[in-house]
Amino acid sequence: MTQSFPETIYHYTSASGLRGILSSGILFFTDSQFLNDRSERKNFYQLLADRLKGWVPDMKEVLEHRYFGRQSSVLRSLSMAEPADQGASRYFVLSCSQEKDSLPMWNYYTRGARAAGYNIHFSTRALVKQLQEHPLIQRINCQPRILCGRVIYEDKEKELGLEGLLQEISQKWREKQDERYREELLLRADLAFEKMSLFYKDQAFAHEKEIRIVIPSDNRQIHSLSEDNDESPYRFREVRGAQVPYLALDVLEKGTAITGVTAGPALDEEIAVKGVEYMLYCYGFPQTCKVSAVPLRY
Repeated sequence: MTQSFPETIYHYTSASGLRGILSSGILFFTDSQFLNDRSERKNFYQLLADRLKGWVPDMKEVLEHRYFGRQSSVLRSLSMAEPADQGASRYFVLSCSQEKDSLPMWNYYTRGARAAGYNIHFSTRALVKQLQEHPLIQRINCQPRILCGRVIYEDKEKELGLEGLLQEISQKWREKQDERYREELLLRADLAFEKMSLFYKDQAFAHEKEIRIVIPSDNRQIHSLSEDNDESPYRFREVRGAQVPYLALDVLEKGTAITGVTAGPALDEEIAVKGVEYMLYCYGFPQTCKVSAVPLRY
């Protein structure tokens, strides 16, 4: 994604999540089909379906059949893809935020007077660079190796982005009537739509101000990781009783990508900060920890 990003992004996590990340240097990238927004990726295709209703006749039927017909591969990949479908696309997501001190985000992790979440400060440039150079990413990846983008929530901004892409496709479609050229154009459109769908979310989640880092792959490449046996980075964890696939990547070089930690609103603020400073020192990261300035009521 060709965007400008904040110098620092923030990954909100629990106390146990913080300890796991700092002690191992490993980040979890969750399969996009298992994120907590049930409209994940479908938000974009609903917008596409609505836009096609009043769109250019010469491509309208082609696109409607391709994306929303009964045999649509798009619908199958979003909700009915089989694990044995070796060519099915897979996307693994790390969610961060532009907000360094967000009350709605803290509320995900603060469930009582003595509970607190944390956020880890990442240098955006350093983290993306380490991911791009990681040997595992090069092994399982197609180009581009990493997608990094700002999640879009506002309907108007979504519509403008989609309209620009549709106009570009339509212009190229009209330029040539060669069947092979047009099929290649549709394949490129598939990929462009699929990537765009990863960065469109319902407006109800706008408070998250999410910056998303995505690792693209496919089932063939992901399943090949099982050959690594117990050390395989392709794993499953329980989330609210469900088995959720994810990639575990050791990408955190000491003192490079992590630049600090914020402790969420908590009763024992001094203890929370001091404990994190000791932990950062122990695992070789910069000892920069502060407490949230958000006043939290219990």
